[in-house]
Amino acid sequence: MRIAPCLLALAAGFLAVSCSPYQRDFRQAVAAAQGRHADPTGPWKGTWHSVPSGHDGPLWCIITETPGRAGSYDFRYRAGWGILNFGDYTHTVPVKRRPGGALGVTGSMELPAAVGTYSLDGMVTNDRFDAKYTSTKGDHGTFTLRRPE
Repeated sequence: MRIAPCLLALAAGFLAVSCSPYQRDFRQAVAAAQGRHADPTGPWKGTWHSVPSGHDGPLWCIITETPGRAGSYDFRYRAGWGILNFGDYTHTVPVKRRPGGALGVTGSMELPAAVGTYSLDGMVTNDRFDAKYTSTKGDHGTFTLRRPE
């Protein structure tokens, strides 16, 4: 029967995605940050929403200070759409500290050619990460993330 090998391959693919280095690193970041959110670094979980298409999906981010680059942070993203989770993109952004310790985030990141270059403009506090994005391919929308429980 030919269906069995296809189902096995599909199951292996889902297992590989669920055991990705990103998922492992995200779980470790959540465990390390439990109850300690004195600054915007650490894990974030939320959604992205595209205005033109109406599509949306889950979004994860791990924020860390960029080693050797004072005033810059690495935003490591993974997104989803439908049953798919994709990407492991690190976006290094120079940030501006705002009153109260919030980070003003403005920058661009080149993604694979079919996706284009994304620009981000937002604010990250100790418990909220809200941003607007635009793409050179015509997409634009929002990111809304909070601390995972």
